[in-house]
Amino acid sequence: MDGYVKIARKDQLKSSSGVSVNVEGEEVAVFQIDGDILAVRNTCPHQHFQLLHQGELDGHAVTCPMHGWKFDLQTGRGIANSGNLRTYAVKVIGDDVWVERPEE
Repeated sequence: MDGYVKIARKDQLKSSSGVSVNVEGEEVAVFQIDGDILAVRNTCPHQHFQLLHQGELDGHAVTCPMHGWKFDLQTGRGIANSGNLRTYAVKVIGDDVWVERPEE
């Protein structure tokens, strides 16, 4: 599928937690929340901490485990902080999960 990279099967993603995947050199955090699969850059813009996938989830929001910055996973917008995350489109075809290729 043009513009997308297959990253996993849907059953490989844990519910209500994140995983980190490398998509053509870019670390992407992928979350399955209430049946939704969401993908964002795995780097917090605050101090470039690359473990957002380990953050605490609250609905469709994740809190960075390093300094507590919180982000809406659907939009990438910061919640009560000024940073934003790059979001990636996700497609599920059959049991396969595909993530939009990072921009050059």
